[in-house]
Amino acid sequence: METKRNIKYFTAPPVNVIALVGWAIAIVGIVLASAFWSTRIPGIITAIVGLFVVVFASGGKSNDTDIDFQIKEKISNLQERSEKKYEVYEQHFLKMLKPIDLQGYDFEATEEPFYYTRGKDGRHRTNYFTGVNLIFTNEKVYMLGRRFSLTDDLIDTEIVGNYFYFDLAKAELEEKVYETQKGDRTIQVPFYVFKILKADGSEALRLCVDYGADTDKAVENITRAITVRQKELEKRAQEAAERKAAFRAKIEAEKAADAAAAAEAEANA
Repeated sequence: METKRNIKYFTAPPVNVIALVGWAIAIVGIVLASAFWSTRIPGIITAIVGLFVVVFASGGKSNDTDIDFQIKEKISNLQERSEKKYEVYEQHFLKMLKPIDLQGYDFEATEEPFYYTRGKDGRHRTNYFTGVNLIFTNEKVYMLGRRFSLTDDLIDTEIVGNYFYFDLAKAELEEKVYETQKGDRTIQVPFYVFKILKADGSEALRLCVDYGADTDKAVENITRAITVRQKELEKRAQEAAERKAAFRAKIEAEKAADAAAAAEAEANA
């Protein structure tokens, strides 16, 4: 990961003075090259020098596309890795709910340094990111994720977990606000935290996520899957208990009948 260039993405001022100087030189060169024949060659050379300065000034800093590409490379194979790790494959997937991918910039990170910036594309970014894949089977929820820093290669951890549906309660989404100072201004950035809660109220999963319609749908579908599977598994367990009780009753009845027959035979002897 290009951590040095990424640090500049978060810390460099939005206006690059050197790049502006380069553009100015390039424009002067273009004017000279097009205005007079005698200044054509010097103008072309001046424009090339200006463009070289622009490229040099911009080359040491990642841009929005660079950041997105690095993140995609980090989390592109989470489901494949999860299937291999847990030995769970497509034929095991819960029919009512396919695997879900969750991801987002971490606004709750406690590590230092913590960087925040708003990209030219309008997207709010921090230097920490989390991606998680969830697989649902008839019995369990399997999760595998990766949380990493864009500015420190040493911060790169794996998120693992698998839970029976009876151990879970629901999924929920919490809206929060990150505040930061920029000069005299206080900037407030809304962000969302996705959670899967255990039956005891603790968290099986927590991460900041990119908000959208799919996120609300994931909360609804996961909660519904937990509820439905709990009822189905409870019904299955009850039916198994009833069959077991009936079998035991049958065995006891047969024993009682055998004992009665033995007693009668002994009495008649």
